[in-house]
Amino acid sequence: MNSPAGPIVLVGLSGAGKTVVGRLLAQRLGFRFLDLDSEVEHLAGCSIADLFSREGERAFRDLEEKVTRSATVDSETVVSTGGGWMERPELRERWPGAVRVWLRVEPESAVSRLAQERSTRPLLAGPDPELALRRLLADRLAAYEMAEIAVRTDGLPPEAVVAAIQEALAETG
Repeated sequence: MNSPAGPIVLVGLSGAGKTVVGRLLAQRLGFRFLDLDSEVEHLAGCSIADLFSREGERAFRDLEEKVTRSATVDSETVVSTGGGWMERPELRERWPGAVRVWLRVEPESAVSRLAQERSTRPLLAGPDPELALRRLLADRLAAYEMAEIAVRTDGLPPEAVVAAIQEALAETG
């Protein structure tokens, strides 16, 4: 596989597997891995759930933009983004040549994957997380569809998702 001109940027809903798949993909490719949500938590000095609780979504989005702009990213970096990152043109266009990979997951699959993590996902903390994810998907669909590559993750182990991404990268490279 030829390396892309820019980083590989994983986008998609919460529960799509961006962090787990991103780490594994970076390892397989010998690339560096950058998790933007972890960077936000580091900068904020607290969890994203605490940040949302104390300062609201706007504070999170501001820090997400700050870490995106300050991140050292090159063609040998795999980046895991927050679920809403792709909606923001100023962020998704930050790295010219980036190959954005949409990890497509159905809301019911995402809810199942996140069953133990709902308290750490502020946008899913309500009584019906599947409905919340359906709404988020509807709101973000046009942005996600801008990704150069889309890979389904429903029912697949991370290794199979990584293999599908590598195959798609080879076809586009």
